Parts: sequence; C-alpha cells; structure tokens
Amino acid sequence: MEHQGRNLFYLFIFISVCLRIPLTYAQVASTEVGLPLPHSPQRTNASSYAWSAWGAWSACSRSCGGGVAVQERHCLPRDPTRWRRSRKRRKLVRSTDRIRKARNTNISLPDCPGLARRYHECNTTPCPGPARDSRAEQCAMYDRRPFRGRFYTWVPYVDGNAPCILNCRPRGQQFYASLALVSDGTPCTKPGFRAICVQGSCK
Repeated sequence: MEHQGRNLFYLFIFISVCLRIPLTYAQVASTEVGLPLPHSPQRTNASSYAWSAWGAWSACSRSCGGGVAVQERHCLPRDPTRWRRSRKRRKLVRSTDRIRKARNTNISLPDCPGLARRYHECNTTPCPGPARDSRAEQCAMYDRRPFRGRFYTWVPYVDGNAPCILNCRPRGQQFYASLALVSDGTPCTKPGFRAICVQGSCK
C-alpha cells in the first residue's frame, strides 16, 4: 500500500513536469520570433514645431540699380511654454547667420519643412547719371579708413571662388583684402543665368 502511494506521488510529479515544459518553451519561442514588446514613445520634432506667419518684407537694400528685400518666418514650438527658449535660440542663430552663410556651413534648426527666408529683387531701375560699378563704390568706402596703419585707395578684386565677399586691392599694391560681404543685390557670376548676392551667397 505504501509502495503504491509512493508510485502515485512520483506519477503526479512526472505529469506536472510534462505539462509545464510546453508552456515554458512556447514562452521562450514567442520572444525569439519577435512578438511585439512594449516600447518607449519616440520624439517627433516635426509635430512639435510649426511655422509662424510670414513677416513683412524688409526695406530694399538699394534705392536704385537693383537691390534685395527679405521676408522671414520662424519655426516655433507648438507648446507655448517653450516659446521663450526658442526665442533665445533664434537670437543666437541670427547673430552668427551671416558669417556662417558666407562660409557655406549649415545651421541646425528645429525641423520645419520649407524655407525660413525668401527674397525678391527690388528697385531695379538704373541709377541716374553715368553707370557706376557697385563693387568699386563699396571698395571706395574704405579709402578713408586706415588699414594696418595706412590709408589706401581701394579698387575691386573679384575672387571667382568667393564672389560675394568684398575683396579690394590697394591701387599700385600687390595684395588684396577681404573687407566685408558685398551689399545685397550686387551682381555675381553664376554659369547659365544672371545672379545677385544675398547675405553672402550668390543666388
């Protein structure tokens, strides 16, 4: 009787083990074939930011002879509580924007598809009187400013690799200096079509 009871006990343990093995294997196999697992939500920058309305056009950069007007909009956070931080960031970007564009580097901004600035040519009527060379006029503005302790009469020196940098050469000298960016609307050379300089880039 005691022997029979012991056999029943072992039989019960054996059946219990056999019933649990398929369940355990199924759980492991399910994970290996890639059942969906909980995942943390990903940040989508595109849904966090949106464009503001376009601002007013700026004044034309020149009164005659062809200038440029600029219109801007801003990539703003949809959450109003983030507006102040975004505004501080835009001020920092603006302060370095002209230098970076002249060096053809990219500025990292929030993800808003489309353009932040657009331009149009304005005041294209030729200036009265004899035709004037825009670059010569801009170089001449530095005639009354000392350069390395001396005064020079500056004439344009056009560098094909940087057509929107104001490169000027002292008359009678064998060097030139990059004094500034040319003013917006200054003609520049681009193969196949007429182009003008806009904030340091030939467009």
